[in-house]
Amino acid sequence: MSNTHESIPWSDIKARREEVKNSYPTLFTIPLMYCTKRELIGNVVKTIEGKVLDIGAADRFVRDICAQVGKEIEYRSMDVDRTGFHEYYSLDAVQETFDAIFLLDMIEHISLREGILLLQRCKEMLNPDGRIILTLPNNNHPTAFASDCTHVTSYRYHEVGGTLLAAGFEELQIFRISAKRRLKHRLLATLLTPVLKFLDMDFAPGIFLTAKRK
Repeated sequence: MSNTHESIPWSDIKARREEVKNSYPTLFTIPLMYCTKRELIGNVVKTIEGKVLDIGAADRFVRDICAQVGKEIEYRSMDVDRTGFHEYYSLDAVQETFDAIFLLDMIEHISLREGILLLQRCKEMLNPDGRIILTLPNNNHPTAFASDCTHVTSYRYHEVGGTLLAAGFEELQIFRISAKRRLKHRLLATLLTPVLKFLDMDFAPGIFLTAKRK
């Protein structure tokens, strides 16, 4: 990834982080979605028209979801891993613009500075009103971040949200996501909520964010 950008001043990120905290004062004021990641992306894809870029695409499962949904979407993938096929292996090679960009469980694998530069680059690659879609481990879950030794940067929800706003995005929406949706899981979550709040912990392992380019 190119380093042609200046990093966003920390004061800007801090101010935007507080803005997110005003919208979502606590973790438990963030809406909870019971779904798998594939179901989540399938629902998102239904709302997209045009061209998408999947950064950190790995096995390109988003392309398969686009095909299953039956949408007329132009899919492109980017990943530094050259053992699989991708249209791009570096963001420096990307010369086209997109209506949506996916960063799925990816930004936590790079440094904070690299993450900031990546979000700035994503804004440049989006068409007006284009959307960015992120998923990442929930910092407040006891194992979601720590369970993978390749994770580098741990974001709390308001930190990644504030960084998105500082990078030039708006209309931020944040959700907690959990695949455990059976009635027994929901009842257990309800019963444990007071304890979880006291411990500043959450049973939902994932965070989903979406925002628009200004």
